[in-house]
Amino acid sequence: MKKNYSILILFFYSLFAVAQTVCNPSGNLMVFTNYDGGNLNIDVDANIPNLKIGIVSYEGTAITISGAFAGNVTSVAYAGFNSSNPHCGGSISTSISGAGSATTNIALAPTATLSNSFGYGSIICGYSCSTTTNQGGCNTVDQIEDYFLNYFPGSQLYAHKVQYGCWTGNQSLSAGGTCCALATGIASDVSQKNSSIFPNPASATLTITFNKFVSNGTVRVFSTAGELVKQESNISGTDHSVAVSDLSAGIYFIETNDGEEISHLRFIKN
Repeated sequence: MKKNYSILILFFYSLFAVAQTVCNPSGNLMVFTNYDGGNLNIDVDANIPNLKIGIVSYEGTAITISGAFAGNVTSVAYAGFNSSNPHCGGSISTSISGAGSATTNIALAPTATLSNSFGYGSIICGYSCSTTTNQGGCNTVDQIEDYFLNYFPGSQLYAHKVQYGCWTGNQSLSAGGTCCALATGIASDVSQKNSSIFPNPASATLTITFNKFVSNGTVRVFSTAGELVKQESNISGTDHSVAVSDLSAGIYFIETNDGEEISHLRFIKN
């Protein structure tokens, strides 16, 4: 696939304008995606139990796991291509090292689990936050997130680091990732969803609908940095309205607890 540098230029500023953050402070899935591959050194410096790591690239990626909590990693999965990469500091082929007892897998262009007309039908690369513009043969971020959330059943997205060029330096988990504002169509937990939210985006009021009658529910709202910005308890009924007009514009994460199950959803405050 020929690199499309016109698309790279189009997204350059939007990519670096998105803060490096944690999308879900309760998550256990970290995703890294780019086009150029390279040496991906992952520093597991955050204590995340049962940590899953997903990587996507079009070119060879040498993945090394290290850090104080590297033992928390239970599985590492790569999706893309395993071709030799000569331009990221030597001849690089896709490999996974330092994973200890974690299961590892390298899948060559597996079929995408989510269809998006702007992205490719197989998981091969991803370098932009957009889900509504043509990705030049790569995947949209919602396709990539959906693939790994299905590959790791019951997982919740912690962060998603998206870039175009070669991986360089150390990628620490505590730094989070690029929480793409447009990638809101995927629930952070595909196996457990006890509620839904509407509208999304929201400007004044957000309505939460539970799947059953709730007698002592709780709703917590987090910023993308993991800060608790709003909490409401003793909720009863099947619907609950949360005022969001006092929140700054941006992405937020909602945790709903119906007394038995917890769900995590994302919304945009505009």
